[in-house]
Formats: sequence, structure tokens, C-alpha cells
Amino acid sequence: MSGKIRIALIGIGNCACSLVQGISYYSENDFRNGLWHRLIGNYRVSDLEVVEAFDIDARKIGLDLSEAIFSKPNVAKKYFDVNPLNVKVKRGLLYDDLSYHLRNSFDVKSGEPCDMIDVLKESKVDVLVNLISSGLDKTSKSYAEVAIKSGCCFINATPSLVASDESTVKSFKEENLVVVGDDLMSQFGGTAFHKGILDFMHNRGIRIMKSYQLDVGGGTETFNTLNEDVKFMKRNMKTKAISIELPYEFETVAGTTDYVDYMQNDRTSYYWIQGEGFLGSSVRFDIYLRSSDGPNAGNILLDVIRAVKVAKDEGYFGAPLDICGYGFKHPPKIIKLKDAYENFVSKYIR
Repeated sequence: MSGKIRIALIGIGNCACSLVQGISYYSENDFRNGLWHRLIGNYRVSDLEVVEAFDIDARKIGLDLSEAIFSKPNVAKKYFDVNPLNVKVKRGLLYDDLSYHLRNSFDVKSGEPCDMIDVLKESKVDVLVNLISSGLDKTSKSYAEVAIKSGCCFINATPSLVASDESTVKSFKEENLVVVGDDLMSQFGGTAFHKGILDFMHNRGIRIMKSYQLDVGGGTETFNTLNEDVKFMKRNMKTKAISIELPYEFETVAGTTDYVDYMQNDRTSYYWIQGEGFLGSSVRFDIYLRSSDGPNAGNILLDVIRAVKVAKDEGYFGAPLDICGYGFKHPPKIIKLKDAYENFVSKYIR
């Protein structure tokens, strides 16, 4: 089955900014550099259509999506001029108290949210994509409930436990819908790189003793990670995702350590790995990676959105592990990076 995939975006932040630019850019020509997979199932990027958008920031609500993606507090880079999309940003939900850091980042629009269920049904949305800030657990779970009542599949890019919650997955499955998550993993960001290096060293016979990954970056999401609850939640998820790469226990820690405002949407990840080789000789790995959060999420989101629609078309309801493991740090069952990619490719890339 093919045709348009009608998308609604929640949280018009830096990731949404890069995603919307990417859809416009690669819809014109999907042979341009940077696109990872031209086809997922039978769907191309040009088959994606954003038809609704939701946010809580007064500076974005009411704007065309093409303008809202470049509105404050967004700091993602403008790579491509997006034509007007005729999609006005509507007031979304907020059921959590904002942390100090988010209160100082957002200008929350007063008043009641729009009737999202009616809006999503009227616009015949296929996939609802949750890109809101970390730590807003009640709000993310409410969006998942909205998706079920609206007949939409749901992508949870946040660390809130949605796709890894059995009762939530059961509700989606009963309605013949797909839910995937949790906590989006970048294409070539800190976690994916860390997992890949550990796997390579292990396959070359190095015994890993210890490792750590420290991230420093800008942007609203990194600023929000200064909140201790959010920081430790994300650190635990990253650490669990990394520890699965080896068949034995080793000491590892991963997470964001600080925010630097002038880095904007960029991030620097520092890695230190200690292992042992032949005769117990020391092998140490000390390197850093510089990347941009928004674009690093773009290819994964393009793949996951299309894969979710393929799964729905083919009756693969609930929380498909081959999508969750490929695109997220905390799927219902954490699996190795290489295995996750091979599972995804075998089912969705034809």
C-alpha cells in the first residue's frame, strides 16, 4: 500500500525544524546528499505531508509551520527555505508543571488547548509525532491517549515511558494502531557512536573495562537537562542502552553534563574507553564528536515515520520491536545497535 502519509507534529522545536526542512528538501530530489534511505517500504520522503502542528509557546501558535520552525526559542540552523505549508500551529496540551529551565525558555500561551481529537480526525492524520521536551510525562501520556481516540499511530521521541508501557501498547494494539518509542536515538549522535565503538572493539578482541560519555551542548533540550530529575532519567536510559552492547558487565556512564548557550543546536560528546588486549596490555580510546541535534534526528524520524505506516498497512500493530530498537534508546526490549539495524533493514528496506 502507498500514498501520502499524513503527519501531525507536537512540539515545534529544533528537531521539528530540521525534520520539516528535510521533508521539503528531499521531496524535491531524494538523490541529494545526506538522505539515508530513499525508500522505506514503498514510501519516499515526498509521500510525507505535515497537515497539523501543535505547541504551547505563544510565539509559535497561529504562525504557519514554515515560520514557526524558525521562531524563538528555536536555534536550529536554517538549511533550506521552506515554502508556506498552510498549516497553522495550534495550542497543544500541557499537564505537567514546567521545570525552572523550561519556564525560562517558553512563553506559554494562556487559555485552553484546541480540541485535538476533532482536529486530528478531521485532518485524517495517520501518524502523530511527539517531540515535546523531556520530563513532561503526564503530557506525553495524554498525547498517546489522544492518538488512540483519534485513530492515529504514535511516535514518542521523548524519554517518557509510552511504547515501553505494556498497558499503553495493549490499548494501541486493540485499536489496530502502532506506537513506537521511547527516547529518540540520533543517527550518528552520542549513544549510537558509543554503542558502535564498543561493539567494534569487542569484535576485535578487546576486553572493555570502563567507559564514559559526557555531552555538552546548547538548545532548549540540553538546557532542560540541567534539571536534576531529567538529567538522571536520561543518564539512566543512555547507560542502559550502551551496556547492552557487550555480553559481560563493565563500568559505564553516559549523559549530558552541561549547557553552553552559544553552542545553540550543536553538541560535543566526549568519550573515554579503557580496555585490555594481548598480555593484558592497555588499550585506551579518548576522542570527541561534534554534531547538531536537529539534523542528527532527521533521518531517523523520516525512517521511523514511514516504517510506522508500513507496519500499520501490513497489520503489524502494537509496538514493533524492529522499529523501536532501531530508532530509540529505550525500546520495550533493548537490543544491540547492529542487530537492531539488521532487523529494521530486513523488514522495511526493500
